[in-house]
Amino acid sequence: MITSLFFLSKQRTKNEGVLIVMLGCFALIGALQVTPLPPWLWKNLPHYGAVAQLDATLRLEGQWRPLSMAPMRTSNMLGSIVVPVAALLAAIAFSTSSKTILRVVAGLGVLNALLGLLQIVTGRSSLLYFYEVTNRGSPVGLFANENHAAIFAACSMLVIVFLGLKVTHRSGALFERMLYSAAFLLILFVSLVGGSRAGLVAAVGAILVSLFMLALSPHHRRGRSPGPVGARRWFDSIPGVILVIPIGVVSLTVAAFFALDRVPAFRDLLAQDSFEDLRWSIWPVIAKMLGDYWIFGAGFGAFEQIYYIVEPPKLLMPSYVNQAHNDWAQLIIEGGAMAGFLAIGLFAWGAKRIAAIAAHRALRADAIFWISIFAVVGAASLIDYPLRTPLFQLVSAWLLVALSRDARNIGAR
Repeated sequence: MITSLFFLSKQRTKNEGVLIVMLGCFALIGALQVTPLPPWLWKNLPHYGAVAQLDATLRLEGQWRPLSMAPMRTSNMLGSIVVPVAALLAAIAFSTSSKTILRVVAGLGVLNALLGLLQIVTGRSSLLYFYEVTNRGSPVGLFANENHAAIFAACSMLVIVFLGLKVTHRSGALFERMLYSAAFLLILFVSLVGGSRAGLVAAVGAILVSLFMLALSPHHRRGRSPGPVGARRWFDSIPGVILVIPIGVVSLTVAAFFALDRVPAFRDLLAQDSFEDLRWSIWPVIAKMLGDYWIFGAGFGAFEQIYYIVEPPKLLMPSYVNQAHNDWAQLIIEGGAMAGFLAIGLFAWGAKRIAAIAAHRALRADAIFWISIFAVVGAASLIDYPLRTPLFQLVSAWLLVALSRDARNIGAR
């Protein structure tokens, strides 16, 4: 991050000013949450009466206290912002192109899949599981949670198909398309043997979206120099076919996996009643917390502590709840209305840029790609918390910069 500061320029910073301001506002909300407030102020805030009574019992009247119900957790959150900040500054400072950014994301997807494959091969006691609390026996890769790994795999598959469609007529184009196809197959196969139900749905969705992108992409590129003769020229004249064939094979393979009962996530989907899932069981509690803390928020990172305050006896169990498993709801619970407005602002910013891309008929596949990849992450955040993992924060910052540059390049044409 420090190195990036030396290469920042006024123009580069201005181009991504909205993203910088939004990330700065997010950090400012967290900083305000840990700022000590005078007693006359914090005692009048909603749901701080119990804290005031505890202070009176312990004879600690007159203490200045922050807005956050868990100041140390909020301070840790402020420290963790260094990950998306570093990713954002690096992409801005070095003027990394959108295609280069997406290639890095695709490379991370392949690396994650390869690591997941090795984890399965070496067994549950493998040293390749980097976290003490993790889904051993599943291809989690660089993650601790199989759901996060599966969602990242689906996003990587979309990126790979998008890059494959962008391959131009030049030497080595056929090899590059085949490389992208192999990467797509690898990531898909690894994700199929995982136990994530959400990941299975996301993987199937990624295949369908990929086929849709292929259908919308131009099949003929004119105005270029004549390509090689024979089969290579035919492939270059129809650039989507080198991806259509593998995806057709993928569809048959997925069907075979289902038919042979080799998809653990599908078995779980059929065996478990979704209404008995813990995520649904805690929703009434989440709704109450939303009603209690939506104005000012309880403090970023404070969810686990305040959940214990309202946790009903029927949900007491050996396992514990440390996240809401609905990141949009948890964002409001922890950050309040200001965090919600910030999320809406980011959504509007992204929608405007995707609309600018979609306005060009030749770039409809690009618009579908951007809509789908953010839809996957947004939908996953309704039942989990992928954006709270460092790798997703890193990649999400890069994807936003890539979207910004794609939209700006359209405007410059």
